[in-house]
Amino acid sequence: MISTRIFVATAFLLLLTNTSLLANGGAWQAGVPTTGNGAASDRKKATDVTIEEENLTIDLHQEFAAAEVRYRMRNTGPQVEQDFFFPVERWAKNEENKVSDLEEYRVAADGTELKSETVEAKGEKPKPVTDKHWGEFPPAVRLWKKSRIPFARGQTRELSIRYRADYALIESSVSDDGHVGEALFYYSLSPAATWKGPIGKGKITVNVVHPRPEEVTISKPKDRFKKVNATQSVWDFRDLKPTLADNIKIVVHPAYDTYPGRHEFGAKDYEGPFQFRAEYIIQGNRSFIEHSDYDAVASSTLKPDGEHKYDVENIKYVETYGTWAEGVEGDGIGENIAMKVHRPLPLDAIMIMPGYRAEDEELWGKNNRIAEMEVTLNGEHTFTAAIPDEKFSKAYPIPVRNYSKPVETVKLTIKGVHRGSAARDTCISAVDLRARLSKKPTIQPAR
Repeated sequence: MISTRIFVATAFLLLLTNTSLLANGGAWQAGVPTTGNGAASDRKKATDVTIEEENLTIDLHQEFAAAEVRYRMRNTGPQVEQDFFFPVERWAKNEENKVSDLEEYRVAADGTELKSETVEAKGEKPKPVTDKHWGEFPPAVRLWKKSRIPFARGQTRELSIRYRADYALIESSVSDDGHVGEALFYYSLSPAATWKGPIGKGKITVNVVHPRPEEVTISKPKDRFKKVNATQSVWDFRDLKPTLADNIKIVVHPAYDTYPGRHEFGAKDYEGPFQFRAEYIIQGNRSFIEHSDYDAVASSTLKPDGEHKYDVENIKYVETYGTWAEGVEGDGIGENIAMKVHRPLPLDAIMIMPGYRAEDEELWGKNNRIAEMEVTLNGEHTFTAAIPDEKFSKAYPIPVRNYSKPVETVKLTIKGVHRGSAARDTCISAVDLRARLSKKPTIQPAR
């Protein structure tokens, strides 16, 4: 086991670094608000290069989108070193948040990677963002990823761009109450209007690869995408000269509010040590209690190494960033955690933090993470869930479908792992149960 020790005080200091404190709460922005496709220039200039075909694929993961766009471009004029601009907005760097940018941005022409530089965009500046909880945030900064593409007279070239972008959202808190805004992904087609003529033909495919496809809504543009199935939508077009009305806005996850929920389990105060997590989740007209109020037993546990213990109790407490690790040779396939729930309710989802979550972020990659897990409820309803190899900032949901009985027991069995780079101990850092409530709870909001 590659291990470290984390204290709550450390985590709290990290939180203060990345948020602004307003009285006894805070508010901050996360993710990249706007991305877009290529423009011929950052100024109004003429070009002889046209987009004959564009194919864009957007994969919506739990906390980010992975986009790949391929263009077939033809130079209808003389030889040229063509500027190519890919627009991106990011939050302004200030006391409230870190600068956010596209990740793993790559641009290539005919399979050869091109260099890119970041330059300031010209024209209209982004407007401030207003949040109903915290008022106005500073405007984002609009930039361009600039590359140069050589074209011979009459030459046709294949251009590709790949990148990842965190979803744009605003989070805020007052005391123990929290608000998380809609998780949004944008893609701006309108810059393509600066190329010569319309886009000859194009196809935009949106794939939902996270476990809650029912949460996704393509809110802009209206009535362009056709839903192929529950996880895929497609927009085919021809001879499109894009305008602002063609820019894409996707709501990936809806907004929700959180409130302390321990009194749901009979707690009369919030003083003293918390032995389990519990909070209400209010999402539109649906209400949940998300908690770790259960007894947990593991089939095996890694022996302590010095100060560090890997007991299964670590998955339910709020005081530490510790982890549970199975204790057998190899990857721990077949090892399990059995939970006895203190207050049985119908489950909406099992929320899991796979891997070793620690202050030293490298520990996540050095140890095994769950890739496939078998879930058994009440000893009678069993299903298997795949978990992608992604480093999550919040617990990953495993939805419970087609089972409405109150859940008294939960068994989680390791069926597959993503291998660690330095150890084969399989870790789980947190498990919460999100239970459905039949009516909205009585809540006293913080002031």
